[in-house]
Amino acid sequence: MDLDLARTFLEIARTGSFNAAAERLHITQTAVTARIQSLEAQLKCRLFVRNRAGARLTADGQVFVGHATQLVQTWEAARRDLPLPEGFRNLLNIGGETSLSNPLMLNWVTRLREAMPEYAVRAEMADSRTLQRQVDQGVLEAALVYQPEYGPGLQVEPLLEEKLILVCAVDKPEPYIYIDWGEAFRRQHDTALPDKARAALSFSLGPLALQYLVQKGGAGYFRTRVVQHYLDSGVLRRVERAPEFAYPTYLVYSRDRDTPALQQAIQHLRDVVAEDSDWSQRWEG
Repeated sequence: MDLDLARTFLEIARTGSFNAAAERLHITQTAVTARIQSLEAQLKCRLFVRNRAGARLTADGQVFVGHATQLVQTWEAARRDLPLPEGFRNLLNIGGETSLSNPLMLNWVTRLREAMPEYAVRAEMADSRTLQRQVDQGVLEAALVYQPEYGPGLQVEPLLEEKLILVCAVDKPEPYIYIDWGEAFRRQHDTALPDKARAALSFSLGPLALQYLVQKGGAGYFRTRVVQHYLDSGVLRRVERAPEFAYPTYLVYSRDRDTPALQQAIQHLRDVVAEDSDWSQRWEG
């Protein structure tokens, strides 16, 4: 199928208008209509219902959104990955949630470059849902996530058992800082600590919240390994009798696309996790 048809379909679905899609794609509305007619003829179903308000997806159109998105993303991934960099015959595509970028993803990439120098490496940082969709589509070989979504063909393996603990600055333990560690944490946190469910200061990224706390003071929940350096040095202290929350990291990959090279890369990852390295995410310099 012509990828322009899929892109045009997605643009209409996104904007809710044939005319708006034509403007964004820099083509005529007639061309947009012709593309959708061609697409509907190939799929043998109607994708949009048009009216004065614009265009809305039919039930078939709603189903096709996922397929069209996968087609476009797979093609873009191929364009990004090919041709391979000069001197390399293989490529590893790995991903991780943003808060895992330093040091886990950084250390994993560093180890792969040292131990598997014949492989080019592409590291993708994104949210959990995006990463797992890319694994499922074959865009990524493996991804590190906090809350895996189990599906057919996906291998989900626990990688790292951690806890979220409440810490505060020794010299300035207020205010309370809410860090959004995902849906499961929000549910457990708000049940255990309803008085702290609506904090005046909140962050969606743990490393940024930690940097703020260290510099300006306050209290918040962080992964044990990440704050251990600050606890040992006396900059932070654990808040006594505060609830703790489990926060494991999982490795997700496709069983259908498993290879010896991927298993080698995974073993290097497990070696990195086993090492007693500094996870404090300090941003000096």
